[in-house]
Amino acid sequence: MAPKLLSDLPELSLLIGPEEDMHGVFRTARGQSPLARNPMGMIMALRARHLEAALSDATRQMETEPLLMQGVTDGPLMEMRRQILLFSNGEVHRRRRQPLARTFAFKLMEGMRSTAREVAEGLLEDYSKADDVDFLNSISAQVPQRIIADILGVPREDLPYLQRLVDDAVQTLGFFDPALRSQYEASSLEFNAYVGKLLDDRRRNPRGDFLSEFAAAADEAGELSEAEMRADIIALIVAGSDTTKNSIAMTLALLLDRPDQWAAFCADPDGLKKGAAAEGLRYEPVAFGVPRMAVTEFELDGFAVPAGALLFLVIPSACRDDEVYGAPDVFDIRRTDHPRWHFAFGGGAHRCLGEALARVEIEETLSAVARRAPAIRLAGPKPRMSVAAIRAVDQMRVSLR
Repeated sequence: MAPKLLSDLPELSLLIGPEEDMHGVFRTARGQSPLARNPMGMIMALRARHLEAALSDATRQMETEPLLMQGVTDGPLMEMRRQILLFSNGEVHRRRRQPLARTFAFKLMEGMRSTAREVAEGLLEDYSKADDVDFLNSISAQVPQRIIADILGVPREDLPYLQRLVDDAVQTLGFFDPALRSQYEASSLEFNAYVGKLLDDRRRNPRGDFLSEFAAAADEAGELSEAEMRADIIALIVAGSDTTKNSIAMTLALLLDRPDQWAAFCADPDGLKKGAAAEGLRYEPVAFGVPRMAVTEFELDGFAVPAGALLFLVIPSACRDDEVYGAPDVFDIRRTDHPRWHFAFGGGAHRCLGEALARVEIEETLSAVARRAPAIRLAGPKPRMSVAAIRAVDQMRVSLR
């Protein structure tokens, strides 16, 4: 049978408004076809099987194309995109990822549980008598920020300053307002200079921390350029301080919206923390999708995909795929049908380096809240997540008593 034509695919816009049910849109689209086209011509892959296949296939990759599509051909943003690990491929990617992967290995990150627990409990103690706490920024954000700072050797006092640079960096991962390009370029230069000063300081005054060892090992091996070294550290700071913040807050909000599951969790936080974290990551994943370009022609679900075609692997859709999950629209912290490799962290060679650390931070923060503040309740509107390349919680105010 001859392959079907992409022009036959139904159209699906990603311009989903804040009042729309994003998951309902994807559920309806999956019922019509496993693939769709957006108005820009991108192929939208909606099933979990697409995510698994595309991310483990080296003939589907992505580098600078998203910026080029926005008219960004040079300057600080393009230079950073060319250097960053996430957008490198092949041997270059393997060479650069290996030393970082050793640092963030699952067994090593398990050793961070006590630190995550102490940080979360300390923050909860600081706000224990407050009736109105900005949980998102004062607690949820602080746990991953402080831990990644400690792992890398970044001064904690620099975290408020870095938050602005992180926020701008996250915006450039997707399509952004052209009017803000100059702001994002200035932030990129500022971030680069800040990390460069950190690395220079560790070269002059080694401290036995990650940055000192990373700089010494990279300089000795001579395989990484200075630009690549800075880009790798920037990526770790961004990934380690932004996405987990939103996952912690949204998972807690989902639990609080279901009193029976929150009560069960409070009764056995250590027994249910892994399941609660995994279910929060599935039900409302932070990463919206993974763009890929077809390096060669191939066939996908009976459709001929030409070389050069752009694919978008929709993670929230994959995470509610009824081919993988029973009752996918039900939030259930006792769910037993999670795949071995969670879709929220991507897959293949580019699977999230910080997965083990993120899971530890989410699990230990949730369990700390259950032990220290079981009577916690929302003190404002229900938190909502945006529809963006990196989805963000809009706000979360709580009373801890």
